[in-house]
Amino acid sequence: MDIKISTLEISASAVKLVVGYELEGSPYVLYANKVALSQAVSAGEIIAPDQVINAIKVLTADVRDTLGEAISEVVLALPTIDFEVFRGTQTTNTLSSKIDRIDIKNIMALFRKNRVDPNKVIVAILPQVFKTESEQVYRLLPLGEVSNTLTVEAFLHVLPIWIYNSYIETVQKAGLKVRKVYPDKYALTELLNSPASATNTYFLVDFGAKQTSITFVSNHNLYFSRIINEGSDDLTYLLAQKFGLELKEADRLKKDFGLDHRNVSVNFPLATGIGERGEEIKVFLSDIYTTCQAFLTSHLQKVLSEIKIVGKSQNMPNLNKYPLLFVGGGSTIYNYEEIIGSDRSFPDKYIVKLDTIGARDLTYAVNLGLIKAYSKYAQDIGDEKASIGTLTRS
Repeated sequence: MDIKISTLEISASAVKLVVGYELEGSPYVLYANKVALSQAVSAGEIIAPDQVINAIKVLTADVRDTLGEAISEVVLALPTIDFEVFRGTQTTNTLSSKIDRIDIKNIMALFRKNRVDPNKVIVAILPQVFKTESEQVYRLLPLGEVSNTLTVEAFLHVLPIWIYNSYIETVQKAGLKVRKVYPDKYALTELLNSPASATNTYFLVDFGAKQTSITFVSNHNLYFSRIINEGSDDLTYLLAQKFGLELKEADRLKKDFGLDHRNVSVNFPLATGIGERGEEIKVFLSDIYTTCQAFLTSHLQKVLSEIKIVGKSQNMPNLNKYPLLFVGGGSTIYNYEEIIGSDRSFPDKYIVKLDTIGARDLTYAVNLGLIKAYSKYAQDIGDEKASIGTLTRS
């Protein structure tokens, strides 16, 4: 669907802006850029809003200079914290005895009136089934069908009001309107949702900078998400502390070499750090490899342990029949395949590779998923005409 969409993600590592559209099920990118953040977001909470606001303003100015036109509103990703999924059903009388877009708009309004928790808000309504009064079932909105009623069964994504309000307020203070919001993990599942997908049921592991999330997806629907408070930045801190390096240098070594253990003809130091007593510490390729290997192996075991805990709590036998799909910056560490390949408890593990025109970097995976999610919504329900704002508890 050729609608130009501006998408925004505020993550722990950066504010990311992508402008693009969907064509034949794939997102096409016209603009993609990010501004790094320094401890502005902690565990999903924006703790330095001024830094985030300034980053958004930098990006909006840059996109105006790059594309020659300003953006005024965005589709926004929200962190999947204290996330819940509900099923809901609503019925409305059609206005003209034929199903029209106004009828689905009325249905969506009915869903939104249901407050499942006084401290939470429905952030996304995802229709699964449409029914006429004759009980005829459709997967897509049956526009023009003769019926006095329209019934919709949908998944409802729910997040805390404080997350919803704080993110929207920050974006608004940067001078942008928010057209629609989606949980970030739902956006990722939409990016992976295509007819060519090898599987539609899997665990999605998002190895981020500050946190790692584990999301269970069944038939392309997001069911629950858990978080481990450890990310790829922790490996950067470990390298910096162990070898007396500046964080910037430690991050470079992690990204450029990671799990590189090739035999080199000349064993020379790749960096030099300063120890606690002021002594010089030479850092060799083997040092980087052993440090990264130990950290990443331990991290993977934490992920697998969390999946097993979730499996028991959700009564899910035979967990290892589900593939594990890895995304996020941590999964792009050089030769990360070696780590996931070393575990045999889950035989099917993959690092997601993007095939997207204009942005093949996993850094923008959430933004790309937002493009697909909103395009799908606009096609099924209709393009939003008004922006959304903050809420108060009721």
